[in-house]
Amino acid sequence: MVDIASMVLGSFQDSLDAAFGSSLGWITGHLILVGAATLMALAIRNRDHVINQSGFSRGTLVDIAATTAATVVLSGIFVNTFGWSGTPALALALASALSLRWLVLILE
Repeated sequence: MVDIASMVLGSFQDSLDAAFGSSLGWITGHLILVGAATLMALAIRNRDHVINQSGFSRGTLVDIAATTAATVVLSGIFVNTFGWSGTPALALALASALSLRWLVLILE
């Protein structure tokens, strides 16, 4: 049998195999993948409803994307340039990105 779940889920699939055994772990991992694919298909098919009824405007989504991009960039700088470990770098990057977002909104 092809084990797609191991390729996609990685070490989580190994944890499922350890918890449930190889057969039931294989089934569980593939059911997780089928469920995720089904949810994505439903979201894509109903995207107009999701967009119109979610309460998020285009500006909100751009704001979220910009804050996420700033967090990723700052985290990369903190880890690669300063040699910090991942968790503190991510926490400081998130705090810095949110502070930068607040500063831009206030000065706007």
